[in-house]
Amino acid sequence: MIFNDFTIIGPDSINAAHGTHCANDQGKFWEYHDILYNNWTGENNGWASSENLLKFAKEIELNIDHWSNCMIEAKYSKIITDSSKNARDLGITGTPAFFVVGPDDNIVKISGAQPFENFKKIFEEELQKIS
Repeated sequence: MIFNDFTIIGPDSINAAHGTHCANDQGKFWEYHDILYNNWTGENNGWASSENLLKFAKEIELNIDHWSNCMIEAKYSKIITDSSKNARDLGITGTPAFFVVGPDDNIVKISGAQPFENFKKIFEEELQKIS
C-alpha cells in the first residue's frame, strides 16, 4: 500500500500534509494522520491552523522541538507538491482513490469511499488470475 498526499483543498491540506510528514520523522505518520482526520471540521476553515497542528503533535507526544523545526523548514514541500502533481497526472479528482495492481499488471482504479465488498471482489478476481 502506498499513501500519497493530494492537497486539493488548499492551505489546510498543505499544512496538514507537512505536519504528517514531520510526524513521520518520529515514526508517527499514521497516528498524526488519524488525529487530523478525527478532528477535521471542513474545508479551508482553519482546522489545520498552526495552533491546532501543534496541539495534535502534543497529543500524540511528538518531540515538539524536532517537529516544529521540520514545520518551519517546510522540509517536505517538494514531496507534497510532487505527490499532488502525480495524483492529477493519474486523473484523480478526489479522495480517496485507489489503484489495485493485479498479477498481470492490470490496474483497476477505484474512486471514492467504497464498501469492503467492492475491494474484496476485485482482489478475488485478480487472485484468480494466478491460480
